[in-house]
Parts: sequence; structure tokens; C-alpha cells
Amino acid sequence: MNMSILLRHSRIWKSEVTYELYKSDGIFVSQNISFVNLKSAIEAELETDELRKNLEI
Repeated sequence: MNMSILLRHSRIWKSEVTYELYKSDGIFVSQNISFVNLKSAIEAELETDELRKNLEI
């Protein structure tokens, strides 16, 4: 079974539940994906350089 994950990025968190002026992307992953592979899939979708930016999940 696959799951879709909505990614919101590139702008400002206003509070724990409010994020403004963001971009939306999404990925599909298996429900059995490991955390390391999930992080890699998100970094690939966002084209993030893991050495220059810290991705917090």
C-alpha cells in the first residue's frame, strides 16, 4: 500500500499550526519505508543538499 505525503516548504512558520506563503509538493511512498529512505525521498523531491541544509521532519 502506498501513501501520499504533502510537503509544504520554502516560506515561514507563523506558529505550530500556521505556515504561510509556502509551496506544495507531494510524494508517494510505501507504508513500509524506512525513516532514512523517507528523508532521502523528501530531499530528492525538494532538491535539497543535505550538506548545506538541515531537513527537519
